[in-house]
Amino acid sequence: MKITPELVRKYLSGECTPDEKAAVDEWYQSFDDHPDPLRFLDAAEQERLKSSMFDGFRAQREQERKGPGYRTLYLIAGALTGLAAMLLLFLKVSTPANEDKYKGSDVVSQVTIKNNSLAIYKKILPDKSVVWLAPKSAITYPGHFKGAKRDVKLTGEAFFEVTKDQAHPFVITSREIVTKVWGTSFRIRALADQPAEVSVVTGKVSVHRDHHNEEVMLLPDQKVTLIGHEKLIKKTFPVAASEMRIWKKVSLAFNDTRMEDVFKALNQKFDTHIYSKDARLNGLSFTADLTDQSLPAILDMIDTSINASYAMKDSNTFVFTTNTL
Repeated sequence: MKITPELVRKYLSGECTPDEKAAVDEWYQSFDDHPDPLRFLDAAEQERLKSSMFDGFRAQREQERKGPGYRTLYLIAGALTGLAAMLLLFLKVSTPANEDKYKGSDVVSQVTIKNNSLAIYKKILPDKSVVWLAPKSAITYPGHFKGAKRDVKLTGEAFFEVTKDQAHPFVITSREIVTKVWGTSFRIRALADQPAEVSVVTGKVSVHRDHHNEEVMLLPDQKVTLIGHEKLIKKTFPVAASEMRIWKKVSLAFNDTRMEDVFKALNQKFDTHIYSKDARLNGLSFTADLTDQSLPAILDMIDTSINASYAMKDSNTFVFTTNTL
């Protein structure tokens, strides 16, 4: 079977037939019998190359999903046909998310996504809900939702934009708390060294402790925190003055604007610290119509449009660097 770019893309998205998957696996394993084509690069250079190739592939996939409504004028065209084979060489170690998807007539296998990168990772679930996964966080969900509920499990932190479905509630289990929604946007933080909490931006959610009857209802600009593994405390917070402000959607437009000024505008809008120490990157021109977008979505667009990537230093600080090949 001929290994084509289209077949590689099917393999990466879990859409291959068993025969196609076996052919790609055999082709991939054949690289062990040949010298490493990138042996002339040092470890740091190889890491940058792997990150750049994956980001480009991910950007093209996201652009294809979003269609023409995803507007920004300097998106990388993505001549990825030639890079697809090289990307596959590194897929097992370079991707910030490991994904296995198998569908059966009776059993729905689970998919686990782990974000090993330093940026917020976007994942679209089978029901078209969107998950923005924080670094060092993971989510597990079925290859396709089946039954009365849409069950997922979260380790770490993520922001959810859940597709409305009144007949099938979206249920997230994270450490000791269970969050139930039908269609809304909210953040769950379930870190090992901090009290678990749920913060709502839009819509309405219910939160309860696992195996307990106590339930708390949350509306926009409200959050609940699990104190001492025993009690749920609800309070209202001003989103504009909190770290949740990055998830508030805004509309911005840039026309041939220097990236340094783009960063300044975003910092002013979201009260964040976004910057780059790269003078060349700061001097690049950026043109985009950013309508109804959160900050992580905007940063994702910038990534793809100027061939750069960012590292999230904390919930308020984002540092951009240029991808190099």
